[in-house]
Amino acid sequence: MDPDAGLPRPLTQLVGREAELRAATRLLAGRILTLVGAAGSGKTRLALAVAGAAPGPVRFADLTTMEGAAAAPGFLLDAFGVTRRADLDDTDTLLAELGDEQLLLVLDNCEHVAEPVAVLCERLLAARPLVRLLVTSRQALGVEGETVLAVQPLDDGTALRLFETRTFERTGRPLPAAHRPAAAAICAALDGLPLAIELAAARAALLSVPEVHRLLADRFRVLADAKATGPEHHRTLRAALDWSYHLLSADKQALLRQLAVFQGGWDAGAVAALPAHRPGLTAALAERSLLHDGGTRGRMLQTVAAYAAARLAEAPDEEAAARDAHAGHYLGLAERAAEGIRGPDQRAWLRILTLEQDNLRAAMAWLSGRPGAERTDDLRLATAMGPFQHFVGGYQAGRQWLADALVRRPAAPAPVRAAAASAAATLAMLSCDYPAAANLAHQALTGASGLARGPLLTLLGSVERERARYTRSASVLNEAIQLYREAGDAWGEGRATQLAGATAWLSGDLDGAAVLLVAALAAFRDLADAESVASSLTHLGAVAHFRGDQPGARHRLVEALDRFTELSFPEGIGWAQDLLARVDLAEDRVPAALERLRAALSIHRRVGDRWRTASVLEALAEARRRGGDPTHAVALLGAADAIRAEIGAPTPACELPARRACEAALQAALPEPTYARAHRFGARTPLDDLLPLSSATSPVPASL
Repeated sequence: MDPDAGLPRPLTQLVGREAELRAATRLLAGRILTLVGAAGSGKTRLALAVAGAAPGPVRFADLTTMEGAAAAPGFLLDAFGVTRRADLDDTDTLLAELGDEQLLLVLDNCEHVAEPVAVLCERLLAARPLVRLLVTSRQALGVEGETVLAVQPLDDGTALRLFETRTFERTGRPLPAAHRPAAAAICAALDGLPLAIELAAARAALLSVPEVHRLLADRFRVLADAKATGPEHHRTLRAALDWSYHLLSADKQALLRQLAVFQGGWDAGAVAALPAHRPGLTAALAERSLLHDGGTRGRMLQTVAAYAAARLAEAPDEEAAARDAHAGHYLGLAERAAEGIRGPDQRAWLRILTLEQDNLRAAMAWLSGRPGAERTDDLRLATAMGPFQHFVGGYQAGRQWLADALVRRPAAPAPVRAAAASAAATLAMLSCDYPAAANLAHQALTGASGLARGPLLTLLGSVERERARYTRSASVLNEAIQLYREAGDAWGEGRATQLAGATAWLSGDLDGAAVLLVAALAAFRDLADAESVASSLTHLGAVAHFRGDQPGARHRLVEALDRFTELSFPEGIGWAQDLLARVDLAEDRVPAALERLRAALSIHRRVGDRWRTASVLEALAEARRRGGDPTHAVALLGAADAIRAEIGAPTPACELPARRACEAALQAALPEPTYARAHRFGARTPLDDLLPLSSATSPVPASL
């Protein structure tokens, strides 16, 4: 992992914090360091500098939007894009995501959720000895072993240096000597808080410094009224923001308020959808340091965004209009992506949707709260996001969006509900919930006609395939192929043909599979669909492997793995690694096979693919048998059998000979009672306790 992966990139250099940076770096040698200070004191900026200089990998989470009642582990899972797991609670899922290696975890803006964050930090420190925590907050967490570093306001000289630096960056001119007293007075009035000083410096690029000083002084006298409540530093920061806001014309104020609806930034097209948008306004706000306009993407500092959101909340009708416009824009984006993700623009759409996940979640949150059983927007958004959830492994999140929307909108038009049911069925199948997938697909089929039946037939064919009902699977998929062919839908015909090829090789019909898969590969190369090309290569690699052509299998699977990796497609990466491990086993490269199987298993479990998890466990059993640990091998077979019984999917026909040979060898190596006890142990033991595969010590008790 990149050492600073996930760290926001600061827009400017850090000024005047050299001593604090050295102190924080030294204190970070402990397990947990909390940077404590007033709002706007520069805690986040200092934390980023400390984390950026720290050795090893870094994960960053901004807790600004975490609500007090929210569970901290679940919030972090969402922030990191981690799928919830049915077999673990949120805390254990987070621990699994963080791993056992050295890691610096930065938790930013924790003051409003100090208690739940403190509980989580104690658990992380106890369970992950190599994890260090860097926290920013307006108060200490009170965690045992916590080191607190107070981030004080800048002293007068340093504050003035910051003001001069930022003014020079804006104007390209040094501060006139005659204006230094006024600049010093501004810094003193702003209590040396870096955020407020930066805003003042931005104004000084447009007005003279003495004029800025006079305006600032007036505002502070009003907002520092003795009747005002709250700590002085809160009132001072509000004063700085109020002052900046009131310098704006009415049209700029409106746009600033409405920009608060965005999460994680925006592009020009998204801003143009807002009611207050006018050409040139975002550039004007950027010039006043109220937002950053990077050319292709803009964003606001979080404090400014919070201020804008509070202002927007004062005008409920305006807020509703802005959020409707925001949600409408991202609904349109998602629906265009759902179409474009199948062809030559696949990579571009995946990048866009990945970048816009926070905005898409915000759109769904808003649309889901709009009244009306007949509304369709949330159903359409959940449906459109189905293909993306497949790509990123977000099966459970996607299913939840769809299930909730279907409940909320019982009176939505039948075609909209059918499309949603179809998307939900696909994600249910990927989650190995075959009864739910089949029920949803049949439900959708009742209201589907023409080409709308195609995806449902291919889905039902896939469900039957994974249940090892190969004849029924082939029949349904052939019906889909014919439907697409008659309609002239080349992509649909290619996908149904590819899936029919999968059914063929899993059933043991390798020759029939090869014919179908070569045709599918050619179709998808013509259509420039990168994922479908990679999937076809993976199927062909499997055919070559089961035919005994290991060099040919490796060639196709390595190409497929490279393509899946380029797309960041977890399901494909795990699947290709799984099959390459079988090639390694066929060539007696057991250590290499173990490495690949470990990688595949981690991905399959993360996305919730229990069908492939069971298959990998069976391959791992053979690897462990060859490694001289028959009891561990039997336990792994027991774990695989438990999963297969749970999901109703037996070992695929093409894998049965290897499975039976492994079982026979293990039965010959172990007494029958020992074999039976090891199998029962594997079936009832959590997988995490069965999988220290590189350890010299077997996880299976010797007493077995």
